[in-house]
Amino acid sequence: MFSTGKVNAVLAAAVLFLLLSSCAAYFAFNRLETSEQWVLHTLDVQHALDQFTATAGRAGRLRSEYIQSGDPILLSRQADAAVEVRNALSSIQRMTADNVSQQVLCQKLAQLTEHRLTLMDQALELKRSGKSTAESQAPLTRDMMAAADDSDTVIRAMEIEEQRLLTERRDRQTASFTMIVGVLLTSLFLALVLFLIHHQLLTDQVRERLRAETAQRNLSARLLTLQDEERRKFARELHDSVGQHLAAIKMAVEMLHRKLPGDPIVVDCIKLSDDAISETRTISHLLHPPLLDEAGLNSAIRWFVEGFAKRSGIHVNLQIPDPSRRFEDSVELVLFRALQESLTNVHRHSGATQADVGVVISGNRITLTVKDNGHGMPASALRDLKEDGTAGGVGLAGMMERIREIGGRLEIRSNSQGTEIVARVPVRQQETAPSGTLPSAAQQVRG
Repeated sequence: MFSTGKVNAVLAAAVLFLLLSSCAAYFAFNRLETSEQWVLHTLDVQHALDQFTATAGRAGRLRSEYIQSGDPILLSRQADAAVEVRNALSSIQRMTADNVSQQVLCQKLAQLTEHRLTLMDQALELKRSGKSTAESQAPLTRDMMAAADDSDTVIRAMEIEEQRLLTERRDRQTASFTMIVGVLLTSLFLALVLFLIHHQLLTDQVRERLRAETAQRNLSARLLTLQDEERRKFARELHDSVGQHLAAIKMAVEMLHRKLPGDPIVVDCIKLSDDAISETRTISHLLHPPLLDEAGLNSAIRWFVEGFAKRSGIHVNLQIPDPSRRFEDSVELVLFRALQESLTNVHRHSGATQADVGVVISGNRITLTVKDNGHGMPASALRDLKEDGTAGGVGLAGMMERIREIGGRLEIRSNSQGTEIVARVPVRQQETAPSGTLPSAAQQVRG
């Protein structure tokens, strides 16, 4: 059997592992998010390069159209395009500030761009001054084409670098995602394994505890059985041995009384003998009433309640069915002991002046109810009794164990108006008692 400490240690390990896995997953998600941001950054740089190429080409086309047509609107649009080219270049420089190699290329691209824009301004100025001719524009056009080719070369180099970075960062992103999936799957699997181990340990612990409780109940039931056997033996010994000796003493004293009539000592001895015989018979019957074996449960209940009322002075209302019905010996004995213990507690602890005793048979179940009008049990004692069955003392614990042993159930309800004990047990009816036994209706027994 695993100790509670080991079970708790496994649970703590599982929880700790889940926490560590959660932290690892958190950092992995952060890394994945960072990789995603770098991928988006690379895509933005590629888009900015494409935008720069398109804007530079547009500025060149507007220059050519203006030189051909002389339309001032085209000149204004070309100026705007030149501003957009410089803005696009500034954006590329800003976005690649973290990459040394890209910054070198950016500086070269900036020089080529400024050279192209300067050549465009010279060509536009020739047109505006009216000195533009094919011969004057040709060198400028050749230089602009050469600068454009060099710029395209630089841009291709930058795009290749960004594509390399994009591939690298996407690989890193894929690796981060794979790591996250691996961490989560591994953590879930190991946590599941640990929780399964914890569940198995708890199951083993519960099974062992149930086995111990079953063994304890079996031992308690065996002790109660032995107790009943000893009571039956002592009752028989009191009746057959001590009772016979007391009867013999009484006969001897009566013979002496005939020889010494009126002697007060002899009269006292006869009275003491009668009292001793009566007390011995009462103790013997309380230990194990012969009526329980001879006439059955109902007759034994009536005899015990009548004697209890006389001894205690408590008024008892008794409601029992036809006494000719018999039940299994174990059932009759358990219910009789439950009645004994219940009424004894009423007399000792409740402070009651009245008690109600009832036996009801319904189908294959018999119910014994004992209710008093005393001050009831303390709430804490009643709660402890319902939780572990020990707060009520040995008597109630033994009563509960007896009833549980034969498949029954004991209910205890108590408040300031009194206590009610209800014992329900399954029964099988046996053969009826001898025909000479008289039926009984409800009756009242007064002390």
